[in-house]
Amino acid sequence: MREDRRDRVALDEAYEFYRQILVDGTNDLHLLANSLKTVCRALDAAEAGEMELTMRLWKKIRQALFDRLLTSFPAHVVAIAKDGQVLSQKDFLPDDCVLELHPEGLRRDDDVFQINIEELHPLTRSRLDKVWVERPGTRREDFTGGKSEAAQECEGGVCTLKANAMIIGEEVLQVEAANGRQKAYSSYWRLYWQSYCSPSSREKQYLVRQMASLEAVWGNLHY
Repeated sequence: MREDRRDRVALDEAYEFYRQILVDGTNDLHLLANSLKTVCRALDAAEAGEMELTMRLWKKIRQALFDRLLTSFPAHVVAIAKDGQVLSQKDFLPDDCVLELHPEGLRRDDDVFQINIEELHPLTRSRLDKVWVERPGTRREDFTGGKSEAAQECEGGVCTLKANAMIIGEEVLQVEAANGRQKAYSSYWRLYWQSYCSPSSREKQYLVRQMASLEAVWGNLHY
């Protein structure tokens, strides 16, 4: 099942959702999942040179949203070794493996999320290691308790999402989230008119793909 365009979350909306979690700790599985998808798409586009983002800051948001998804909702976890082999419960989770998360309650084909295990918050990683040897499924209670609320929210350069936490690089993120939509809107319509005027079907297809890529990050721009 393909993702419905109406369910997409634009990057500026994903950032606002991230901020809302820090304000009141809100939990919304579908909004969290769709926000994470958008941030992942934006980072892929930035790495491909299609848009400008401060990568290290948006990667922290991606990591924090993934951490929230893993620790707040039940999910099936798959661990993939560096050579592409799927690890069994008999294997320890190596530092170079990739985690693939399949949250319960989500049914779309693209409701699968990957992250390098080394990007997990150290506390999340240590608790996942314990769960992993018992079962491939995780539950919220696997990640609660066991550490003082006064403990640091960021360790090893990665963070958990907790209410009232400080947003690192907030001013930069706000500007990129707000200005990015306007830039995307201008680029979308430039591509639209290029496609409209082009006599080449191949060029039209290329331009339409670029437009679709913009809308994958910024939502409906055709208005």
